[in-house]
Amino acid sequence: MDLTEPGFSLFVQPHYDDVPLSCGGTVALHADRGGASIVTVFAGGLVDEMVGPFAAWKHQRWKLTDIDEVQRVRRAEDAAAAATLGVPVRWLGLPDAIYRGDRYSSDDELFGPLRVEELELAEHLAVELQHLPEWRPGTRVFVPLAIGSHVDHQLVFAAGRHLAAAGVAVYAYEDCPYAIHTPAGLDARLEQVAGCLGGPVTVDIEATLQRRIDAIACYSSQVPVIFRFTQDVAGAVAAFARGRGATGEAAERFWPVRGT
Repeated sequence: MDLTEPGFSLFVQPHYDDVPLSCGGTVALHADRGGASIVTVFAGGLVDEMVGPFAAWKHQRWKLTDIDEVQRVRRAEDAAAAATLGVPVRWLGLPDAIYRGDRYSSDDELFGPLRVEELELAEHLAVELQHLPEWRPGTRVFVPLAIGSHVDHQLVFAAGRHLAAAGVAVYAYEDCPYAIHTPAGLDARLEQVAGCLGGPVTVDIEATLQRRIDAIACYSSQVPVIFRFTQDVAGAVAAFARGRGATGEAAERFWPVRGT
């Protein structure tokens, strides 16, 4: 299976940075060879009532304490990263989990089970993606595997399963930096969803690794937080990618997703 064959690809990310972080090299390849686009799902606008203590703590970690600044800065970062990879980005209107009332008010909840009442969001998202202006017959869709179990990643993965059930070619990417700093999380997630996946497919990204690294650097509000385990972000990303290639060249891995 060659995931770089000509054709249009839609890379779906829960948050503003997930695709460049996880599979930016493949995005750049697709941009060069057949066309691609990024969709950021949880990119809705904010009002004061949506920002509880947990969300406010997140904002402080990002050094973005003004509510209007949060969306402005994060969208600017996302646009810059997409441009670095050579693709457009579309922002949908759903609110991030930390803004969905009191459902997820701690990291334990945010990285725990997806609330049953939110499962219908996955089906809704699958339908919405197929009605985007950029959707076309034969579109390949890439969704997060949900390593680390962030509820928004789980939700987008579930949407991918709905798309696969409708006959769409869907592939799950290896969420980073979760897969980098907690390798055991990958094994745990693969065991959890073993019946939903085919065998892994590897894409050689040696030629586009630097574009992935450059795109990640665009998220200046996020990098110090999500890469707090290292002082060498570029080195950590490159070492991880080169550990995925069979001959030491940089690669990214994907799993075909089976339908619900």
